Amino acid sequence: HNVYLTLDLDLQQFVEDVLRASMEDPDVNSPRGVAIVMNPQTGEILALVSLPTYDNNIFTQGISARDLQRLEDPHRPLFNHAISDRLQPGSTFKIVVAAAALQEEVLTPRTRLSCPGTIVVPNKYYPNDPGMAQSFYCWNRAGHGSLDVVGGIANSCNIFFYKVGGGFEKTDFKGLGVERIAQYARLFGFGEPTGVELLGETGGLVPTAKWKRLTYGESWSTGDTYNLSIGEGYLSVTPLQMLNAVNVVANGGTLYRPRIVHHVTDAQGVVTQPFEPEIIRTLPISPENWSLVQQGMEGAVAYGTAAKRGRIEGLRVAGKTGTAQYCDDIAAEAGLCEGTWPEHAWFAAFAPVEKPEVSVVVFLYNGGEGSVVAVPVAHDILEYYFSRDETMP
Repeated sequence: HNVYLTLDLDLQQFVEDVLRASMEDPDVNSPRGVAIVMNPQTGEILALVSLPTYDNNIFTQGISARDLQRLEDPHRPLFNHAISDRLQPGSTFKIVVAAAALQEEVLTPRTRLSCPGTIVVPNKYYPNDPGMAQSFYCWNRAGHGSLDVVGGIANSCNIFFYKVGGGFEKTDFKGLGVERIAQYARLFGFGEPTGVELLGETGGLVPTAKWKRLTYGESWSTGDTYNLSIGEGYLSVTPLQMLNAVNVVANGGTLYRPRIVHHVTDAQGVVTQPFEPEIIRTLPISPENWSLVQQGMEGAVAYGTAAKRGRIEGLRVAGKTGTAQYCDDIAAEAGLCEGTWPEHAWFAAFAPVEKPEVSVVVFLYNGGEGSVVAVPVAHDILEYYFSRDETMP
């Protein structure tokens, strides 16, 4: 039988080339990267690149010592990082928190929250001792001022989402709380494998108060909820999960199983297994709320965190940047976790906004700011996709 894949070979080659070029840029120098392109209306994977990678042919006649040593790279060339890495998604996760807050009526289209750049949360055991209080910062230390949900997403305001997720006692604002964030995260497909037809997929982790108690023997805190609300802390996802969640926003509520096999034919060319999009679930979120999240993501590219490097003339692009602090074994051994932690670069997008046809996610390990490093890669991928001759198969 003949297996026909969903992959677009020309697109796959271009995505690998542009991702590799970004990783090798002296200003970036990232040792690991992922880029995935999908059809958000069907779940088809059009391109999937995981670097570093390897050549299967080196195993055919006995592998050399030199090739074996190369495969022992700490960034694991034998792994498919698109489906096997467990990573903090950073601010790309804010789209989940925004959709949940709107549906749960924690937010309305008219709700405005203030970002002064820094907020202080009293210690609940020592509420009158300022020295025991904890400060939480926005990436924009000058503050964003008053924001609604569209502006909160577009400007990726940390303090807006701290308040949305964990509440803010000083103004008596009630947030979602960890359990509702976890509930909606699972609805978006986090915390379990997507079911893609590839081996080695991990499900990541959606933390809860019970999980922390069982794992660490500690109580869940407001700070934990704040970190979860901006895609940090204990939360971990794969790049494929993150893009599949963006697909849900793009298509207005349908979570598809990612697919890499399009159809199968027998020796005579007769289709024995036709392609059918497989729906995992439809999320219980209203069209009005999906529209607000989409507006926020379009605002990110039009005037927000991705505007400088993400805009494409004549194409309405919606996206979400992410800059995720991390400290894994590799970073700790290199002494990178002392003081300010290093950062992964993320960007996820779909286009065109009015009728989404394609979505893309870019991840660069230790790449720095998503708006600076990951956005240009996605920009080039989308520009290539939409500039090709439409008569091409």
